[in-house]
Amino acid sequence: MRVIDFRVRPPVAGFEAGRMYAAPARTAAMSAAFGFPDPAPTLAAPGSKAFETELAAAALELCVIPGRVGAPDVGPADNGALVGYAAANPALCVFPAIDPHAEGWRVEADRLLGERCVRGLTLEPGLLERPVYPDDPACLPVYELCAARGVPLILSAGGNVGPDCSYTAPEHVDRVARDFPRLDLVIAHGGWPWITGYNHVAFRRGNVYLSPDMYALMPGNEAYLAAMNGYLSERYVYATSFPFVPLRAYRERFLRVVANDAVAERVLHANAARLLRLA
Repeated sequence: MRVIDFRVRPPVAGFEAGRMYAAPARTAAMSAAFGFPDPAPTLAAPGSKAFETELAAAALELCVIPGRVGAPDVGPADNGALVGYAAANPALCVFPAIDPHAEGWRVEADRLLGERCVRGLTLEPGLLERPVYPDDPACLPVYELCAARGVPLILSAGGNVGPDCSYTAPEHVDRVARDFPRLDLVIAHGGWPWITGYNHVAFRRGNVYLSPDMYALMPGNEAYLAAMNGYLSERYVYATSFPFVPLRAYRERFLRVVANDAVAERVLHANAARLLRLA
């Protein structure tokens, strides 16, 4: 089966200095909490070679690397270095991260979008050095740019993205999707734990895709699975959020909760291929 993983962060370009690699015991403990007592092999010796070995063993068609700017303990990564790394590997593409508060961000975004391996942009409002809500006026020019260029945006809104829980509340994303109907939004972390609320946003807004990544197999995931296997199967995309779970083992476990082959093809490949303009 062809598989596109919509959220992978290899230990390169600055990610290796972030907490997920610099504190491997913490990441391994989180992996165990997600149901994987054997963590990603790359954690044992973080580096491009280890990652590429694990990637080859997972037999993935394509992985999306979302960039990161902002808080130093959760990144950041250098956009240029990520693009340089992905350009040499046809199994990788990049969604560079944008800080709308940074001077010259639009010029950088236009330049990066001209790179062949760049398929969209990433915005993490709650993790910026000056955190804001997704519908904050500072973010609107980023949405306008992506809509005008016809590229999707990974919008982080779930998990611990923000100074407090309000930064991931679904009404903020619903307003963005409403006001930018031509913009395809991929909600990283799937809005966890506001699962029912984000399913509702995706049901209301045809431009919203949910990417629950490692949270898809967390206890309490019933609402994710019911939507993914039913009325929202065309609006879910598969992602691991590597290195928090191992690439191959997560895919094998994920396939056990997919209702049938038709849903598997949509969620693990076709929906992402459509977003990435591959189909």
